[in-house]
Amino acid sequence: MTAAPQSDSMRGGPGLAAAVLDERATAEVGSDLVGHKAANLAWLVARGYTVPRFCVLTVEACTRILRPVAPEIDTVLAALDPQDRGSLRDTAAAIGVLIAGLAVPEDIRSELKAAIGALGTHTLAVRSSARGEDSAADSFAGQLDTVLGVAPDQVDTAVLTCLASAYSERALFYRARRGLDNAVPEPAVIVQALVDSTVAGVAFACNPQSGDPQEAVVSAGLGLGEGVVSGSVECDTYFVDVRSRTLTTRAVADKRSRVTLGAAGTEIETIAASTAAALDDDRVIEVVDIALRLSAELGAPQDIEWAVDASGTMYLLQTRPITATGAHETVFDNVNVAESYPGLSSPLTFSVVRLAYEQVFRACHRSFGASRATVRANAADLYPYLVGIAHGHIYYNISNWYRLFLQIPGMESAIEGWEAALGIENRYRRPAAPRSALARLRAAYRRVRIVVILLFGWLRLPKRLAGFFAVLGDFTADLGRRFAPETPERERDPHQLLGWLERCITQLVPAYSVQIFNDFLAQQLFHVVGGLIERSGITGDEALTVRNELFCGEKGVDSVEPVVSALALAARIRDDEALTALFAGEHDAVEVWSTLHTDPRFAEFLAACAAHIDAYGDRTVDELKLETDPLALRPHRLVPALRNYVRGGQNVEQMQAREREIRHAAEARIGAALRGHPLRRIAFRVVLRQARATVKQRENMRLGRSRCFGLVKRVFRALGTQFHEAGLLDAPYDIFYLTYEEITALIRGTAVDADPRMVIAARKGDYGRWRGQPMPARIVTSGIAAAADNSVEFTEYDSTATVLTGIGCAPGRVEAPALVLHEPEADTPIDGEVLVATTTDPGWVFLMVAAGGLISEKGSVLSHTAIIGRELGITTVVGVRDATSLLRSGDRVALDGRAGTVTITGRRPA
Repeated sequence: MTAAPQSDSMRGGPGLAAAVLDERATAEVGSDLVGHKAANLAWLVARGYTVPRFCVLTVEACTRILRPVAPEIDTVLAALDPQDRGSLRDTAAAIGVLIAGLAVPEDIRSELKAAIGALGTHTLAVRSSARGEDSAADSFAGQLDTVLGVAPDQVDTAVLTCLASAYSERALFYRARRGLDNAVPEPAVIVQALVDSTVAGVAFACNPQSGDPQEAVVSAGLGLGEGVVSGSVECDTYFVDVRSRTLTTRAVADKRSRVTLGAAGTEIETIAASTAAALDDDRVIEVVDIALRLSAELGAPQDIEWAVDASGTMYLLQTRPITATGAHETVFDNVNVAESYPGLSSPLTFSVVRLAYEQVFRACHRSFGASRATVRANAADLYPYLVGIAHGHIYYNISNWYRLFLQIPGMESAIEGWEAALGIENRYRRPAAPRSALARLRAAYRRVRIVVILLFGWLRLPKRLAGFFAVLGDFTADLGRRFAPETPERERDPHQLLGWLERCITQLVPAYSVQIFNDFLAQQLFHVVGGLIERSGITGDEALTVRNELFCGEKGVDSVEPVVSALALAARIRDDEALTALFAGEHDAVEVWSTLHTDPRFAEFLAACAAHIDAYGDRTVDELKLETDPLALRPHRLVPALRNYVRGGQNVEQMQAREREIRHAAEARIGAALRGHPLRRIAFRVVLRQARATVKQRENMRLGRSRCFGLVKRVFRALGTQFHEAGLLDAPYDIFYLTYEEITALIRGTAVDADPRMVIAARKGDYGRWRGQPMPARIVTSGIAAAADNSVEFTEYDSTATVLTGIGCAPGRVEAPALVLHEPEADTPIDGEVLVATTTDPGWVFLMVAAGGLISEKGSVLSHTAIIGRELGITTVVGVRDATSLLRSGDRVALDGRAGTVTITGRRPA
């Protein structure tokens, strides 16, 4: 095995007295004189690797440059408190001022000028090479400065910048955290020809997160490599199986920027969006081969930086040992889940949701073809952790969702449709096609297997759906009997209610797994419909528009029924002068509801309202949050919705008729495109019919889910009252600040905290701080999730933009004032405005109907918002980034639901 270049065994040799060494002389001295980075580069050159030409300003030369201010630096460092951020900042600033005032001695300048002339270039990179940097123990990654695009006459200034960076705030902090001595950084400086790269990046010979030696990772971005290592440009990531040298996963970013050389150094240049891979597969394998070869030669997995210039030549810019592997990375994302649980969710809601996901996906994993052994193996560390919570906000544990999928043979081919339906920024790409005949045969078998499983599941779907609603009916009847006045009180004893909840979790909740199977079919069929449309010759944005319009005007969507019922009540109000006067008057909602009860003229209308609440009272804004009261507990909240409808004059039949016209036009469009292809037309109709059926059933099951949560809400409210009467809670509602497990422990005597009021008080304080606090869409943690630094720098948005773009989901054009709703209430007055929200949930349907249109920051073409928008003809655009920040209530906007654009036509005065 070749000795590692980090070895300090080679001392002496030519050039020891020189201030500046070329590549050959650098290879003949130890890293004590030139630092590990320079020693590594010289080692690469000596072994024939392609490295940009360079020279090194030695540690001794740099020490001479710093000598005039060394005593003052020592004095400043003596007062440093590395645990105090202010002390770190002040120390770094003071030393920076001292070094900036220095001049490079004339003899060193002369040597440096001669060495630079020998490099044969006028564009340089000046890089630090401190002792210990890029070593096996300490990488110093990103802690010391590199100055790019330096002209020969500017090298002196760049050298001083690099020397000062050895005492920067981040470098001082890094040394302190690593237990290194801040007093003797002893830097050297590399001056190197700059590669004007078209693409650059890094490669790891083993997975740096998991430590898996059988998986190499390559990251690539456009332009200079600074954009990749600093994270300032969009990067592609490639995962390679080390044994077979095959690409297993490709995460290709939507690249909109690159780092280039400008007049004042490097700059981030905005480019036309590109979804093309930065590297082809052969180049990825070439980079990995180099990283693996270096790892073998140096005896440790290597992290390399590389760059490719316009001629296609690949240069190595550095190699260093991977200093930390094995940290478990977890990705949390609120995509799609924020539609069901927007904003803050109570501890009780999260604990029940977590348990529900565990039960549902344990059941559905098996139905998708996972083996019994796989299900057993995942019982402890996968199913219970499909969702997470951060500052009261619920997230998907996306890392575990991918694990869930990829443990089913053949399912990797279906991930793309799932990602597209949920609106996930694609992080998974299907592996490259297998090369050997045996591997191709195995891949074909897996695909056939999953198709057979889905086919049999589809055939069983009607029976399973009917089974779920039958079980839901049984639980509804049982709970209704328990709360009937004539039922003995012992049936509502806490132990009895807890037993009911446990049966619900073990029987009703797993039955809901049929919804997951139906949703999966809907996502895949929706994706297939899109592909068939493109194969017909309709491409690009037009294909997306046609697909959306084909799903308009679907009959029999249960989610629409609550709106139809409410609009029927509004029609009765308009037809009755007394009711019209009551709802148009100045009385608040509570007073109107009270009058409906006390005035005999309204008895028939009140009975109709009661029937509506009984049938649809579980459908509310934030309906899946247990802390949200159903309509039966706050029936006066029906009044503002009815007022909106009476004032707006909405007619659901006209809305649906308009959507059917759009649907028929889209059918004619695709029919014309498939003219002359009878078999393809028949196949398209069959797929479209099944896709429509599963999308419709998706919404119907969501209403069933709302009813399930309505039952659970009733039980926990009863338990809250019982806990309050027992002296455990200050108020019944406080039960929502406990988790399901804590409630169970209090009832059965296994609670560690016998008095839950202290826990509740602390959590109320937390939720008070978190309310209104912005949270990122994605959180990435490493190691212990709770110990990770989850602080996020939010991207600055362009407040001058006048046209915002998203995903058009429901066609139509409307221009109206915007109404920004951060936390919507059912009693929000709405009169044709365009609603603007971070996300929506199924209960928004009552607000949407009274609106002129809807804009949502989240969502996808199969989100509830999109489906209901299409069914009711409400112009809808989702996925509009920063919409709630860029728009203010009162701004006038023109919404185009076909093009997916939001044009700001007038600003409300500040």
